[in-house]
Amino acid sequence: MGSKVFVTGANGRVGQRLVAALVAAGDQVTGLARSADKAREVEALGAACLVGDLSSRDVLEQGLDGAEVVYHLAGGLRGPGPQQTPDLVNRAGMQGLLDAVDRVGTGSLNSLVFTSTCAVYGDRSGLVVGEDMPPQPDTRYGKSKVAAEQLLAAACDERGVPGRIVRLAAVYGPGFPFMLADQIAAGTARLPGEGRNYVPTIHIDDAVTGLRAVAGGGVDGAIYNLADRAPLTLRDFYAEVHRHVGGAPVRFFSTWIPSYVQEALARTNERVASRLGRHPRLTPDNLKLFRASARMRVDRIEQELSMEWAWPSAREGLADVLAPR
Repeated sequence: MGSKVFVTGANGRVGQRLVAALVAAGDQVTGLARSADKAREVEALGAACLVGDLSSRDVLEQGLDGAEVVYHLAGGLRGPGPQQTPDLVNRAGMQGLLDAVDRVGTGSLNSLVFTSTCAVYGDRSGLVVGEDMPPQPDTRYGKSKVAAEQLLAAACDERGVPGRIVRLAAVYGPGFPFMLADQIAAGTARLPGEGRNYVPTIHIDDAVTGLRAVAGGGVDGAIYNLADRAPLTLRDFYAEVHRHVGGAPVRFFSTWIPSYVQEALARTNERVASRLGRHPRLTPDNLKLFRASARMRVDRIEQELSMEWAWPSAREGLADVLAPR
């Protein structure tokens, strides 16, 4: 008999792969999705799914009731519309979940795993960063994730919530937009910066393995970096994508569009799209995240939880994702 598991953000790309793995392992999984259509995607994987968000008190309590493991995946860079700021999506979302945990109680709960992000480290000029290094976010997204981490850490220290934090690298895999596979194949891929920076990455299979390892054996109150073991520069990462899909290499535009022009365009795009109730595709945060450079130390998850990578380098991982079937 498996565990009773509650997954927020269950319909997301990471969420669906995690839910499928949990169901295959025999766990009784309930997801949380924002619409009935998205819930049906989760149910097709063999899980139950509730419709609501992190402000839905009754729905959260229903999902948490009797749960032994909670994976808190819901969150993101921002939502559609002017009010859906990173702070509301991430910090306030965590507060809503923790308020529900307080109401339901922690009697059955063994672990609550929060997927934070490598963006909390900010731009470290390629420095290797470990979990003990203080966060230094330079984006609203990174700051909101740090705030969410702090809420969970306080709940762990003060109220005994069995919280564990995973600082997740950029995830790639089938259908994941980070790879820019369609744009590269079409010859239209453009990115800020020069591509000489390191953005931590991880194959979706290894992301799921790591999240489950932290849920099953992690230490309450601990932080775990989760990335692959052989980081590539962005230029090298996307060169590998180009090698498999053809088209044209990514064109990095910081050498021919001044930074102040990029920032102004990004601010304008975010403001206009938000007022129209849409998801802004280009924001100041996007620019900073693609220009930042840091490499994540992953010794803790390997040594404490015996993490084994199926794809320790993106070179091999991208071949798995993009090679013809």
